[in-house]
Amino acid sequence: MKSCLLNRKSQSSSQHRDTTYIQRLNLVILFLLTSSFLFAQTIVTGKVASGDTALSGVTVQVKSTRTGTQTDANGQFSINAPSGGTLIFSYVGFTAQEVRVGNRTTINIELQPIGQQLDEVVVVGYGTQKKSNISGSVSTISAKQIASSPSPNLSNSLVGRATGIIAVQPSGAPGSDGSNILIRGIGTTGDASPIYVIDGIVRSPSDFAQLNAAEIENFTVLKDAASAAVFGVRGGNGVILVTTKRGATGKMQISFNSSYGVQERVRQAKLMNSFEFASLFNEALKNDGRPAQYTDAEIQKYKDHSDPDAYPDADWHGLLKKNPMITKHDLSATGGNNKVRYATSFSYLSQDGIIPTNNFKRYNFRSNIDAQVTSSTTFTFDLSGRNEVVKNIFNDNVWIVLNNTQPNKYPTRYSNGNYPGGPSYNLIPENGYKNSQNNVFLGRLQLLQKIPFIDGLSVKLIGAYDGSFSDNKAWFYPVVPFYVRNPDGTYIKQPLPKSSLTQNNFKRNSITLESHLSYEKKLGSSNISGLLLYTQTRDVFDGISAYREAYSVNIDQLNFGASANRNNGGFAGSSARKGVVGRVNYTYNDKYILEGSFRQDASEQFAADQRWGFFPSGSAAYIISKERFLQNVNWLSFLKLRASYGILGNDRLGGERFLYLQSYNQSGVGVFGNGNVQPAIIEGRLPTSNVTWETVRKLDIGFDATLFNNKLTASVDYFFDKRSDILGRRSNSIPVIAGFNLPVENFAKVNNKGIEVALGHQNTLSNGFKYSINANITHTKSKIIFIDEPASLNPNIKLTGLPIGTPIGLQAVGLFQNQGEVDKAPRQRGNMGPGDIRMKDVNGDGQINDDDRVPIGKSNIPETIYGLNGLVNYKNFELSFLFQGAEGVNQYIAGDAAWPFIAGPGGISGLQTTLDVWRPDNPNASNPRVFVNPNNLNHAFSSFWLEDASYLRLRNVEIAYYFPKALLQKSKIVQGLRFYVNANNVFTWTKMQNWDPEIQNAGGAYYPQLRITNVGINVQF
Repeated sequence: MKSCLLNRKSQSSSQHRDTTYIQRLNLVILFLLTSSFLFAQTIVTGKVASGDTALSGVTVQVKSTRTGTQTDANGQFSINAPSGGTLIFSYVGFTAQEVRVGNRTTINIELQPIGQQLDEVVVVGYGTQKKSNISGSVSTISAKQIASSPSPNLSNSLVGRATGIIAVQPSGAPGSDGSNILIRGIGTTGDASPIYVIDGIVRSPSDFAQLNAAEIENFTVLKDAASAAVFGVRGGNGVILVTTKRGATGKMQISFNSSYGVQERVRQAKLMNSFEFASLFNEALKNDGRPAQYTDAEIQKYKDHSDPDAYPDADWHGLLKKNPMITKHDLSATGGNNKVRYATSFSYLSQDGIIPTNNFKRYNFRSNIDAQVTSSTTFTFDLSGRNEVVKNIFNDNVWIVLNNTQPNKYPTRYSNGNYPGGPSYNLIPENGYKNSQNNVFLGRLQLLQKIPFIDGLSVKLIGAYDGSFSDNKAWFYPVVPFYVRNPDGTYIKQPLPKSSLTQNNFKRNSITLESHLSYEKKLGSSNISGLLLYTQTRDVFDGISAYREAYSVNIDQLNFGASANRNNGGFAGSSARKGVVGRVNYTYNDKYILEGSFRQDASEQFAADQRWGFFPSGSAAYIISKERFLQNVNWLSFLKLRASYGILGNDRLGGERFLYLQSYNQSGVGVFGNGNVQPAIIEGRLPTSNVTWETVRKLDIGFDATLFNNKLTASVDYFFDKRSDILGRRSNSIPVIAGFNLPVENFAKVNNKGIEVALGHQNTLSNGFKYSINANITHTKSKIIFIDEPASLNPNIKLTGLPIGTPIGLQAVGLFQNQGEVDKAPRQRGNMGPGDIRMKDVNGDGQINDDDRVPIGKSNIPETIYGLNGLVNYKNFELSFLFQGAEGVNQYIAGDAAWPFIAGPGGISGLQTTLDVWRPDNPNASNPRVFVNPNNLNHAFSSFWLEDASYLRLRNVEIAYYFPKALLQKSKIVQGLRFYVNANNVFTWTKMQNWDPEIQNAGGAYYPQLRITNVGINVQF
């Protein structure tokens, strides 16, 4: 219309002037509006603190927009904000604040801590919930807590930090040092491990364990039916959720972290020297009634080292590295605008082991991108991957050799530099290697579409791809000779061992597709949300292996090996699952909370009529502190009562597949006709058409409370799980002469119950001193309700009614002190005498045999796990620590780990603790009298060799210093600088003498855990 007015030349001059005035006025108004929009965007800076302590990582966001940033290490922030806008400041553990910008360009605020983090948004299965509105049992762990742990394996950083997590680390080998994690203990005789969900996709335990801690935003542990039922047939053992960091609107934030550390063995048994070995061996022969093997003169030569070639005194553990190094570097960048936000990271880890050439290298990368395509459409594109390389000597499992070779058998090197056989020769890197490489690629696409015409309704489509490829190569090509020394001092060169190459490859591809329909609406005092989801996953995998030997040239390729005795093999397979998930949440007046969910799951592992399962759950919560009659209770800030019940499943079959089909195996060969050799096929497992998954019925009752002006928090849960349909074979109740392998059946039953308690306290003092202390304890106890045991079995050794893993053996009641005690005691097998282990005659028949076996202790998985972690801030200094312990656990330590000369004269060297053997002048010895090969019950499975493996460990400690902002103001690049020193496995208090209390190998053949001490720096740009 304006255009027409301007071009209408027939108007009068006055009309023209009016039109020109109106036109100019419109232009002025348009300019003012444009100027207002353009220039109202003000750069606002400031500082966020709690008391005198600056808070780093506080989220600062412009309300009703996606514009946001975070405070740096000194609590400083800078953000573009409209003058009429409002800034929201939020931080975990503190009450969120909203501040109107107005004409201000500087805003400094102080956040007030809250006890229960009630406004915190927690990631749950397929969604998020406000923590105060969660009716199930979940535990959360902050990324900052994990970052303070220098352990390269993420699974070692969780135990002791939250209730419900029970973990055992059986090895310290670089690249294979992860913990075996259980959630609320063991409730099955099968696979009890949880599943791991990373950014909404179920992924492998190694994908979780090898995550870079710097990538992680938060952890959530789902423990009860209400929280885990949406994972259906795979949720019965609990779920660990991980959310990685995402970008935020604002200028690019770059963070670089670099650390260097040294490692050392935490606990390793000390071995006898040659003098001790020879003396004890002579004593053992004397007790056997045989003459001594070593003369006094020979024993003296072992002691004075006068002839080290003929009378060596080898320290086999001295061949290992004392202080291997560990190095880690992380680089990350986050930022974006209203259209695209990004978070990228790259990390490098190099960890040396204590075995020569042992090294683990890992490269991680991640790129998370969120694009706001339209006001209602968001597209997410996530890529991540890692490359893992483990290098080792060929004989990487050296622990049996180190512990089983007596110190006087060989020197570590002859005086002329030649190698003898034995451990030192096995540790030569030049003779070969055992290397592995693993490459993993993970991708995820997500499209989120809000439905414009239905407020609160949205559709989400997700596609994920997981690909992994591993290559393992064991190359043995001895080039360094070894020698045998003659009595006259000459040396004979020995033939080199036969060379060989073993190589295998494995690859796996997995595709997950999901469609989500979500609804969320506030109706007066009611809030309702719902989820309907379809998901399907298909895994395809295959592997191939090959072997050749007798290489004539030092080329580690298969085609250079000899054709004789060559071998190869291969396998392939696939698996698939699909399911439908539904969930409804209802909250009234932010006081009454109800949730119901279900999952209908199908797995191709089972026959068609047994393929689908239904897994429902329901939960309720009541925030009773919001009732009027509690409003004036000054010491109570928050109190929520909650309960849940539901049914979940567990379809992990321990490597078994397609149990409803007859299996066949290739074993041996058959000869047909005139010598035609063909592979032989034998019958395997019998089929059963009605086999299905384990069923887990879970009950949880608990409460959450915040007390004393938000300074004290408490959370308590009681849980009871009833598990049935556990897979097993009735091999004990069927005679061996049946002559066939029985099918797998669902018949075992186990109950598991326990209690969890978490307490927290935090406070800020007037002098800027701030601290927080959090304690947690989880106690669980299982009970076998039914397993396959014959009715005629001795009731004393029946496992029914006992916790899983209960050891059954003879009950030791001390050592015989004199012949009179031996003569009066029930008859034991073999040659009894003073100094032998005395066993209890349980059934009173006057003799000790298998009928006297009884439960003698606890399993090697702790019944109780507890933790105490703290954080102290004073001005620019920060101290954090974690004490973690375990109770109700025994370790059976025997064989190579406890008995000298178990393999006769050529047996183990023995531990120094085994020198404390019974003698008439040493009646209170910790070990029975010594034999070369005892023919009595001294080495029987008994409580004598069962050790209390309870422990308290200072697992982590970190001291950090934040450089003052004033020192960094001159730099236009560096925004924050943090220097820290940390360590893990610092010290352990335990009754076990020689071995780490988490050892899972009774014979001591394990890679010892390592103490890591790091020095590092974190720079923010």
